Amino acid sequence: MAKKQWWSNSVVLLLLLTGSISAAAQVRPADFRMLDRLAGTWRMKTKLGSVLETWSRTNDSTWTGRTWRVNGTDTTLQQSVELVRQGNDIFFIPVYEGRMETTPIRLKVRVLKAIGFVAEDPANDFPRKVTYRFTDEEHMDAKVVGERDGTVEEYIFPYRKAD
Repeated sequence: MAKKQWWSNSVVLLLLLTGSISAAAQVRPADFRMLDRLAGTWRMKTKLGSVLETWSRTNDSTWTGRTWRVNGTDTTLQQSVELVRQGNDIFFIPVYEGRMETTPIRLKVRVLKAIGFVAEDPANDFPRKVTYRFTDEEHMDAKVVGERDGTVEEYIFPYRKAD
């Protein structure tokens, strides 16, 4: 029977711990500038019209987004969103039109990279997880996952830059 060297298990353990620490610290306040790709108007065509999402930087710690449903000349605001840097954290805070609940939804941004971000709150029912991914300079996919009435719902919005 071969004898294992005592240090080989220690090295593997050290590598695993280092990897898990770096994975846990994927969002840094300095990375907030990576959200600059959101700026402008994004459009998704639908059978009945289109969905527009507009994003603008409010100040050095806040991005404001609005989602509109457009059908002919009828335009309806669906939701407003803020991406806010608070201390060492970044939060995705959606406000849905017509929602009666007064408690704000705050999803913590867990991953922020040049290609997009992931925000989630496992304790929230809907939305539980929101993902924005830039496929190139002209295309962005937004994905919303959550649970309503015991059913898991997932929505994917393939946007194209409109301006």
